[in-house]
Amino acid sequence: MKYRGILFVSIIIATLLSCSSAQKTIIDKPTIREELDEKNRSNFTLLERISQMPGIIKRNGIPVLSKTSNSFSSTGTQEPLYILDNYEIGNSFSSLNEAVKSFNIKKMKILSSSDAAMYGTRASNGVIVVTTYK
Repeated sequence: MKYRGILFVSIIIATLLSCSSAQKTIIDKPTIREELDEKNRSNFTLLERISQMPGIIKRNGIPVLSKTSNSFSSTGTQEPLYILDNYEIGNSFSSLNEAVKSFNIKKMKILSSSDAAMYGTRASNGVIVVTTYK
């Protein structure tokens, strides 16, 4: 009887320890999406990568924010403002495409409306913030 009690307690302890280690491995592992993005980041052009972001449409081969695609722009273009590593590149996709290679991009972020207001009137068509690997 005493042997069964010790066996039961040791089984419970082993189960609890295995559950806690399983939780740690789940948290420490990168997500499948991050792994696929890392493997495929060199397979896509910059235009394809930007076009995959939510809220972006391609118009005449240039990425345009769908929220601002029909709005009037004082700059005469519907292109968003591009920010590369906290430096303003301008409202020209070709300038960004020359400045950075697609495989070197770490993260991209889309800003529109009030989020883009800190960049002034040049950001009236939104902002695409690109962060590269240093």
